[in-house]
Amino acid sequence: NKELKNRLASSEGLHKPNSNVSQLEAQVEELQDKLQAEEREKSVLLSSNRKLERKVKELTIQIDDERQHVSDQKDQLSLRVKALKRQVDEAEEEIERLEGARKKAQRELEEQHELNEQLQNRIKALEKEAWRKATRSATDSSLQDDQLSSDEEFDSAYGPSSIASLLNEANLQTSSC
Repeated sequence: NKELKNRLASSEGLHKPNSNVSQLEAQVEELQDKLQAEEREKSVLLSSNRKLERKVKELTIQIDDERQHVSDQKDQLSLRVKALKRQVDEAEEEIERLEGARKKAQRELEEQHELNEQLQNRIKALEKEAWRKATRSATDSSLQDDQLSSDEEFDSAYGPSSIASLLNEANLQTSSC
């Protein structure tokens, strides 16, 4: 009886390990499938990672090139701004110089106008004086000679051309405007 019980227990034990082994084998198979799936996922991720790293390198190179280009443009613009500032300064200096010359010319013009006015007034005064002298001498000579026969002779003797000749004879000194 004891022996039968031992056999029964051992046979039951044999049956139990078989079911445990099959369960373990199923678990191992399942884990191997998971491992293979994870390895495939890992290889896909590594491939994606390499692609992304290449893309990052390309973008880094592109960004560096663009930075260099922007830096070059910035330097060129800086030089251009300096050149334009220098041109503006030169233009402002030229404007100041021309403004000074314009003011000087304006002063000289005003001085010439004043001088011209003074000379015109002097000429008028001298013409009046010459006309008075001519009139006096004409009246004196007409009283003495009474030989003037017509108004034409009077006009020719005391007209504007004779007055101008009298002024020239007076040696007037005028400056040119």
